[in-house]
Amino acid sequence: MRNASMKVLKNLVCCAAFICLMFVLAMPAHAASKADELLQLVNAERAQAGVAPLSMGSSALNAAAQARAEELTVNYSYNRPNGSREFTILPEYGVDDVSVGENYWAAAENASDVVAAWNRYDFFKERMLDKDATSVGIGYYEGGEYGNYWVMIFTYARGTSENGFAQEVLALVNAERAKENLAPLAMGDAKLQAAADERAKEVAKVASHTRPDGTNCFTVLKEYGVSDTATGENAAWGETTPEKVVADWMASEGHRVNIMDPAAKYMCLGYNYDANSQWGHNWIQIFAK
Repeated sequence: MRNASMKVLKNLVCCAAFICLMFVLAMPAHAASKADELLQLVNAERAQAGVAPLSMGSSALNAAAQARAEELTVNYSYNRPNGSREFTILPEYGVDDVSVGENYWAAAENASDVVAAWNRYDFFKERMLDKDATSVGIGYYEGGEYGNYWVMIFTYARGTSENGFAQEVLALVNAERAKENLAPLAMGDAKLQAAADERAKEVAKVASHTRPDGTNCFTVLKEYGVSDTATGENAAWGETTPEKVVADWMASEGHRVNIMDPAAKYMCLGYNYDANSQWGHNWIQIFAK
């Protein structure tokens, strides 16, 4: 009798395990269907705006997005439950792409409702239509206080979009200078560029015009053999595009003065994306004469 009872119990446990396994296997397929629908709708929005379509990212990127969707049930914010910013999840999942940003939403059962909501907010819509973004990771989670959680992480591969940032910033800066009949700046030489690149790495660690070693920012020029004289340095953190960073610099009096300085002749841009830094995107602009 005991053996028969044990056999029945064993069968019940196996049956329960099988049901749980089937449930776990079914959820990714359900989430994948939601993800595909969301991507199609977002790409339809991009097509209307004349922007190239996004492709579904790697399994690692999608796993990171799925984890973010689950994190939203704990803290419905760009700040993760551990207090760090949302993009810091990417290196945790081995994703080396550059994050353009993240959109999230909750309490919407349908992808169409999510896209409609994103279209109502400029900052969500900007990410959907970002011309630099090429891939997305999508997470969908059912549970928590709001029932349905959606996440879309927008990225591009390193060494693609950011390679043209310097020329884009130079063009934008010269357009601003032209408004006041100032001579256009030229791109600095390789030594000045190396100095700007170094400073972009440094400000990812210390958000200041003072270098990590405690010296003034312009001491970097001597280290890289720059013979030009510096006229100014602009720094910025968190902006994802050249347009945004130049707009922010122009809206700040001190940064605007550097851009519009009649004495400046050269400019170099340093850009460093570091998913383990406070703001992810780190920018440096060095002016010289």
